Amino acid sequence: MVPIARLNLIRQHLLLHPSLPFFSPSATSSSATIMATGTADYPEPLPKVGMPFLHRLNCFLRLWLLKLLANTYFFILRLVFPPSPGSQPTLVKRYACRAMLETRIFYPRDYRAGEKLLPVYFNVHGGGFALCDASVDDEFCSSWASRTGMLVISLDYRKVPLHPFPTATYDVAAQVEAILDDESLPIDRARVAIGGFSAGGNLALSVAQLPPLKELVQAAVVYYPIVDFGHPPNEKLASRPYTSGPKDNLEEASWWLDWGYVRVGQNRRDPLLSPEYARQEDLPPWIYMIGAQWDMLRLESQVMIHRLAGLEDKEDQEAPFEKGTYKWTLATGQSHGFTHSRGRNPAKRAKRQQMCEEIYGEAHAWLKKSVLR
Repeated sequence: MVPIARLNLIRQHLLLHPSLPFFSPSATSSSATIMATGTADYPEPLPKVGMPFLHRLNCFLRLWLLKLLANTYFFILRLVFPPSPGSQPTLVKRYACRAMLETRIFYPRDYRAGEKLLPVYFNVHGGGFALCDASVDDEFCSSWASRTGMLVISLDYRKVPLHPFPTATYDVAAQVEAILDDESLPIDRARVAIGGFSAGGNLALSVAQLPPLKELVQAAVVYYPIVDFGHPPNEKLASRPYTSGPKDNLEEASWWLDWGYVRVGQNRRDPLLSPEYARQEDLPPWIYMIGAQWDMLRLESQVMIHRLAGLEDKEDQEAPFEKGTYKWTLATGQSHGFTHSRGRNPAKRAKRQQMCEEIYGEAHAWLKKSVLR
């Protein structure tokens, strides 16, 4: 039986029409200039406004259908393509603070018990805040642990639409704190990094702003994250530099996910929701951001990392750079989610895998300058 609280939340999503100004999906916003300037000096709050009932109903039905189809797809995928040998976690734990969530822990393959304390890398999976669980990143986490020699911990969080913002942020933060306090794990608390894919990248930058994690997380590696909920999907699509490129795979789903994750009345420029508006000193001192050329989220992450590095006026904003503690890479010819895409074309799949390998190698080399020193 669905708890009464969840039914009430669904009722609020669908039936309540708050007395906030109407916002049309086709409208343009004067706040679009913020995307260009990238200011983060506590801009004026931008509350989410109510949408028409039919729009909310459409989002409700499509999001639940998406969740059903995705769960079915991943179930079949695991049957057809079982986990590769050695990709499973070393151990799986649950912590009392979030007993409903599974934490997957990966030791480097050459680690010997009691040998030494390890730098730790917290990984947060993607899925639009609505889909997947921590196991979707098992292959990456296993490989990353062996590549870097870090203890890699893959985290889960509760999903929308039953658990909108800020539930996922505090789910991840609570687990990170519990893990750092877990004396059974060989964690070097002086060397802490966090990372994530898509929604997971957003959550990585979100939790890193919260005390006491703010003082502990030294570096973040985020792949094609959403960092700015201050702009509706139509604005992001319109501002995509390559509108003639392949259709963005977030074009339709972005409306459903925005509906599910951001409550009406929520300030869209809250730094925990939209890290683009966070103060530089509230974010990890080291940030490596990876964007995808065809991704509608690419421009916002590109703007954010250039702002942090003081490179707003750089002529070629797509070109990779590393300045001080900030690094940017654009995966050319790739779409959102390219790191996890299997694809049917062997040549394209091989090219994608090669690009991922190069980016992971760069990320490893970059971490050697911070938490792996």
